[in-house]
Amino acid sequence: MKASKGTGVLLLLLVGLLAGAEAAAGEQRERHGWDITVEANTDFPLSLGGRLGVESPWRLRLSTSLGYLPPAYLRLANDVAVGMGAYERRVADLIEDSLKNSLVWRTHVGWRPFPGAGFYVEGGYGMVALGGESNPEEVLVSLTDLTPPTGEEVLNRVYRVRSVLHMLDVELGWRWGLGSGWTARTALGAAFTLDSNSHVEPQFEPSNPVLVSLFSRLAEGYLDRTFEKYVKLPVVSFSIGYAF
Repeated sequence: MKASKGTGVLLLLLVGLLAGAEAAAGEQRERHGWDITVEANTDFPLSLGGRLGVESPWRLRLSTSLGYLPPAYLRLANDVAVGMGAYERRVADLIEDSLKNSLVWRTHVGWRPFPGAGFYVEGGYGMVALGGESNPEEVLVSLTDLTPPTGEEVLNRVYRVRSVLHMLDVELGWRWGLGSGWTARTALGAAFTLDSNSHVEPQFEPSNPVLVSLFSRLAEGYLDRTFEKYVKLPVVSFSIGYAF
C-alpha cells in the first residue's frame, strides 16, 4: 500500500516536471522564435492586395502591405459618408474620380503585448497614389466650383487628375493560428490624411497657357484641401495567410 502511494507521488511529480518542462519550452520558443507571415489581405475601404508581416522574439511587429483601391470600395464608403451627412455628393464624386484604382502602400510597426494571445496594436504610414482619371473641363468645374479659364480657344478640354495622399494609420487586431502554418487575422483601425499632393494636368495644348495653368493650380489646391479635410476613414481588415 505504501509502495503504491509512493509510486503515485512519483508519477505526479513526474507529470508535474514534464508539464513544467513543456511550459518552459513553450516560453523559450516564445522568446527566441521569429514569425514571418505572408497574407492575402483586404483593408476595407482602402485596399485589396497582399501583406507581409514579421514578428520578433520579443513580440515586436513589422508589416508592409501593397494593394489597389477598388472603385467599389470607394463608392460604398462615399455612399455611407454622404448618407450620414459627412459631406456632399459633389465632394464624394471628386474623391472617387481622383483616387479610384490607386496603388495603396501601408507600413506599420507594433507590438503583441500578451505572450499567450493574438491581440496586437500597430501604427504607421500609408500612401495612396497613382489613381484618378481624365476629366472634361466642365466636369472638373462642376466638382470644384471653380471658374474655368476664359478666352481659351481649344474645344473639348480634358485634364488628367492625380493625387498622392500621405496618411497616418492606427490598428487594433487579433491573429489566430488555424493549424499547419495557416493563419487568420482581423483588425479595426483608422486612416487619417496628413498631407495631399495633387496634380491637374491639361491633356491639350492651351492657346492661353497662363490662364490654364492658373486654373490647374487652383484645382490642385481645392483637391488637396478636400482630401485633407474629408479623407479620414475607419478601416476594417481581414487576412488569410501562411506563417513560416
